[in-house]
Amino acid sequence: MTSRRDQNRYYDRYKRDKGSRAFYRSTAWETARVQALIRDNYLCQHCIKRKKLTPADMVHHIKPLSDYPDLALVLENLLSLCNGCHNKEHGGPGERGEATPVARRARFIVSKGNSEVF
Repeated sequence: MTSRRDQNRYYDRYKRDKGSRAFYRSTAWETARVQALIRDNYLCQHCIKRKKLTPADMVHHIKPLSDYPDLALVLENLLSLCNGCHNKEHGGPGERGEATPVARRARFIVSKGNSEVF
């Protein structure tokens, strides 16, 4: 099982474009991210709407960074989310150039048991 840190490194290296990688490592982004988390009390805003208290570990751009780079650091465009809600917000595989999942079939092993009853 790979750690979250390894997954983040893989995403940064192979999935994320170099421009946004530099942006997400910048001091300006870190400052804006912390401001959004403080504003939202470090709680996932989607979970709060469902009356659940979940710590936020992501800050989401409401209007995507790739489409609206001028809103990258605007606090009103940032939303604190938990990892699960952030993944739901971005959709599943197949969006934003991600690989489409391969259909898998379940394998069943059929065995005939002993018909004798003890």
